[in-house]
Amino acid sequence: MNTKHSSHTLHIVIAAMFAAMIAVMTAFVQIKTPTGGYVHLGDSMIYLTACFLPMPYAMAASAIGGGIADLLVYPETIIYTIIIKALNAVFFSAKDNKLLTKRNALMTIPSGLVTVVGYSLSKLIRQLLAGDSFQSALVNALWKMPENGIQALASALIFILIAAAFDKADIKKRMLNK
Repeated sequence: MNTKHSSHTLHIVIAAMFAAMIAVMTAFVQIKTPTGGYVHLGDSMIYLTACFLPMPYAMAASAIGGGIADLLVYPETIIYTIIIKALNAVFFSAKDNKLLTKRNALMTIPSGLVTVVGYSLSKLIRQLLAGDSFQSALVNALWKMPENGIQALASALIFILIAAAFDKADIKKRMLNK
């Protein structure tokens, strides 16, 4: 059997599985916050995806999973989400046999900043396109930052907990047959 083809096929299958997990954990597993928003588990699944798979597969799974979730729940942000979720994945590395490395734990910070800044910019653009004044759109975009920051922090903590548990059970090695 051609190893390159079987590795490519395995990566596609795992990417599809993670895309589905990202979509479900974003659209259907939500914890309401006091600010009126919610925290979801989808971003932590993106971080896991990026620690499992080579970059192009991780970016595709993240964009597809996030896009499907928005299609189901928040369709007006789908274009922004596809871009933001693909970018969330670029900071992590799948090169180590462990998911929870010091590097991957630290990469939750820039990935979280992409979420906070990306969705604030998306809010600004959407409101400007809707005809709001720049000042009003900017205030509303900045108002979303703390809520998106809570999402980013929760995603980092959930990722660390799940990655540690997966590492203990050697999930990456078992899934990728390493």
